[in-house]
Amino acid sequence: VIIVAGIILLAAVLAFPEAKLGSKIMTVLSEGVPMVAFLVVFVTFMMTIICRYVLRFAIPWSYEVSILGYMYCMFFGSGIALKRDEHVVFSLLYDKLPPIGQLICKLVYNAVLVVLICIIFVPCLNSLMASTMKTGILKMPYKAVFAPFLWMLFECAFRCLFYMKASWKEYKAHTSKDVREVAEA
Repeated sequence: VIIVAGIILLAAVLAFPEAKLGSKIMTVLSEGVPMVAFLVVFVTFMMTIICRYVLRFAIPWSYEVSILGYMYCMFFGSGIALKRDEHVVFSLLYDKLPPIGQLICKLVYNAVLVVLICIIFVPCLNSLMASTMKTGILKMPYKAVFAPFLWMLFECAFRCLFYMKASWKEYKAHTSKDVREVAEA
């Protein structure tokens, strides 16, 4: 774990020399790790196909590695979907609201998410720490397998708080622009 943390820190420092350290680490974890995890899934999937259908033997660990890679991709990549606002949204009514209504919806939505994440964080942490189970083939402890879930919770809460602040600033800029336009007219 310490070696992996050191490698991530080194990658963060080297990959983004102009950014602050916290931003570098967040970027590597939320963008770099999902890319590597997806690459692992893809390579494992291709190895499985080649071994099974060309070389005529099965790789028993390939399914488990693919599942773990997908989980890590999802857990580490969910925050970036929030950051880029690329998650599924049904905005039929929201788009018809005035700016104050949209602001209220954004603030309530994100506040509810932060509250729910805060409520579930400690039980999830306790459950993770109490787990003694291991994966079937690789014998990895579930503590290591599901630890990124806690990162996902933290990052989603952080992104929601940041989005609430950005929404407030956007609303203020929009209303001050409207006031200036009315004054000029």
